[in-house]
Amino acid sequence: MSVRKALRSLYNKEKTGKEDVRLIIHKILNNNAVVVKENGQERIIMGPGIAFGKKKKDPIQATKIEKMFIPSFENAEQFKEILTTTPLEIIDLSERIISHAEGELQTPFHDYIHVSLTDHLAHAVRLAREQLVVHNRLAEEIRLLYGPEYAIGEWAVLEIERALQVTLPKEEAANIALHLYNARQTHPNMATALQTVTLLNELREQIEVFFGKTIETSSMTYYRFFTHMKLVLARIEQGETLHDMDDVILSAVKTRYADAYACANQMGDWLAVELDTRVPESEIGYMALHIERIRPDLERSSTYENL
Repeated sequence: MSVRKALRSLYNKEKTGKEDVRLIIHKILNNNAVVVKENGQERIIMGPGIAFGKKKKDPIQATKIEKMFIPSFENAEQFKEILTTTPLEIIDLSERIISHAEGELQTPFHDYIHVSLTDHLAHAVRLAREQLVVHNRLAEEIRLLYGPEYAIGEWAVLEIERALQVTLPKEEAANIALHLYNARQTHPNMATALQTVTLLNELREQIEVFFGKTIETSSMTYYRFFTHMKLVLARIEQGETLHDMDDVILSAVKTRYADAYACANQMGDWLAVELDTRVPESEIGYMALHIERIRPDLERSSTYENL
């Protein structure tokens, strides 16, 4: 069952402030979260101050219910532990970010986001307070690949910094974005999302190494290449046919854009090994065309670096 908000209506309760005798506290996790049992099934109920001054077997005040979870998802016990051991301000921030993201993206999340994001934020804030910076070298690919989630990640970073008076690394927006994207999936698989991001990052680095220059990742030409390669990876994953190119055009690409083609060919060989697939020569040709379009940006980026 997905997260439900404003569950007072479920119990036909008006905002009277009365206690719901059908919801009896089975276990207190913290001042804002309790476990109840209804018809033999455990539920985690959250709300500001819902457990303040309460003890086991006390009824819950219905007007304080904000969220309810039926902990049937994997690692539900871990979620209870996180609610017990994580500072309340981190839990509150995590829930605010999740609620904001659900509204912005107009999609429900897998309940596991309440475990993964809360645990991640607690770790990120702890590192920030210890002035330990862990950089995410995949941040640029995550920004391009998961734009809507990345924008929410940027909003979340500002909210966290404002609320907790800490300074987070810029890449933290990418970390949050990846958690949000993964939670949008029917069957969350962080490994698959990370593999795509890692492959795209490696391809960018291969171009930079080949030409000895840094790519300007904010350029439209790089974005076109990035989008093309994202679709190529998706087609490979789904076993679909890749692009076909006329032999005459392919021959012209090899001759006219020899360096770009050599780079693309090297990337194709690497992808073939990594994904255990064959990358056809015509697809190498399309990759070469995109790489050739990036080259002016490589030159421009190199000029800026030397200023």
